[in-house]
Amino acid sequence: MTYSDYKFFLENDNNPFILFNAEKRIAYLNTAAEFLLGRANKNDIYDLCIANAPKEYGSKMTYVDLRYDDLSFYGITVGYQDDTYIGIRFYQRVKKMQPTAKELNKYIKTDINTLLETSISLVTMQESYEIKLMTDMDIPEFRISQNDFFKIMRKCFHSFEPGDRLQLTLKIRVGESIHVKNRRYKLVKLEMSTQKKRIVEDDREIESLCESNFIDYLADDTKIRLLIPML
Repeated sequence: MTYSDYKFFLENDNNPFILFNAEKRIAYLNTAAEFLLGRANKNDIYDLCIANAPKEYGSKMTYVDLRYDDLSFYGITVGYQDDTYIGIRFYQRVKKMQPTAKELNKYIKTDINTLLETSISLVTMQESYEIKLMTDMDIPEFRISQNDFFKIMRKCFHSFEPGDRLQLTLKIRVGESIHVKNRRYKLVKLEMSTQKKRIVEDDREIESLCESNFIDYLADDTKIRLLIPML
């Protein structure tokens, strides 16, 4: 790994990072920031950045309660080393979930790759999609509700137009975890994206189904991201 590979860590960080240039334009943003900007105004973020910037070159962390739709943050760091660029990083609030024993009973130890491939097969029997699938085959088995996962995937697929070219990516989320019943679990990220606009009418229903399964649902006009706890 070389020094230039630092962007890999920024890109796979669940905390949004945005770099502005002197013209107030975005010079760089990571994937998490793309989802943030689907809920927040770019100019408002820039104003927040300037308002919390250190008076001299360097960086400053500020604890502040921020919420943009379903995204919640407890603080930001703003920094700059010259007058060319200024960056802001948001610190996402960790969600603590307390499922009941009855809720946990529906979770079965499962190979998520097999479950995803089955979901794709079931959906493509009815609709035509051009799918490019990239997965991490080394993801270990973990507990998940198979029936609810199939429901979620069916509704997610139906939010894309038949015939769309879809990119599906499944991998373990680097450096991110979630608390469930005072235990920390790693997260798997499943991302679905296309170049065309999605059908968003059922997003609230999908989000509700995800919440009942302790899955974070993030979506914008062209992309869906599911953060699934490895219970």
